[in-house]
Amino acid sequence: SFPDGRHFDNPKFGVIPENTVLTVNTRTRQIIEQWGNNTFYMAHGLAVDSVENLWLTDVGMHQVFKYSNGERVLTLGESFVPGNDESHFCKLTDVVVSNDGSKIYVADGYCNAHIVKFDSKGNFLKEYAMPEDEQPLLIPHSIVLIEALDLVCVADRENGRIVYFDDEINDDDGDDETNENNQSQVKAIIDHPLMRTVYAIHYDPIKHRLYAVSGRLRQSYAMGFTLSVHPESFGQIITTWEPNDKFGDPHDLALSANGRSLYVGEIRPNRIDSFNVLN
Repeated sequence: SFPDGRHFDNPKFGVIPENTVLTVNTRTRQIIEQWGNNTFYMAHGLAVDSVENLWLTDVGMHQVFKYSNGERVLTLGESFVPGNDESHFCKLTDVVVSNDGSKIYVADGYCNAHIVKFDSKGNFLKEYAMPEDEQPLLIPHSIVLIEALDLVCVADRENGRIVYFDDEINDDDGDDETNENNQSQVKAIIDHPLMRTVYAIHYDPIKHRLYAVSGRLRQSYAMGFTLSVHPESFGQIITTWEPNDKFGDPHDLALSANGRSLYVGEIRPNRIDSFNVLN
């Protein structure tokens, strides 16, 4: 799909002709709405903000899109132009928005190794990256916010860890100062022998838990994890979980609005697994 690792082979693969965004009734499991045909090239990340705007990332186009009532109202990045600056991404993976809608966070991505923060209009604010003496992010694949703790949480996929960045540092810090203080940005790093890779994470603000799902790696099975974010037990694994017939290749993870159901999207096989969340 990317002959040089950065530029999407548009002449060969082209636009996705099918509808790419589906709304599913979780009780009947029936599709009740679908759209997005002839619009996206490699749709990847999906988020719904607090006022039900839809945010999507397209790996092939190197862009983030915001949709409101079915209309595209904001675009970040330049179409099919990869880069690593305040207005370009390279094969970005995920996006999340603060509860008040004032901040946008983008995981960038398959080429770059940082998180980029913007205001609600798409103006660059800052970036989060690992300090020079730490292992760089290796495919930041999923991102969530724990706003009560001022944390930006990243699934560092190929490093098999979850990195927590401090979001309390002022956004108007100069670039040189920010680069010098990357060490202070990193609040915590959670890894575990069972987490060989971490594909997706999701925060439950009701139970104060973080859910994560790993991928298959050689002889290791993919697995779901429930982790504590309470200060006294931060990062400890509460339990692990998986479907009865094991995971194939889980790729994304979401929690229902009421916190009672957890959904895992897989790409091999193409399916959505549903789990009941227990106390």
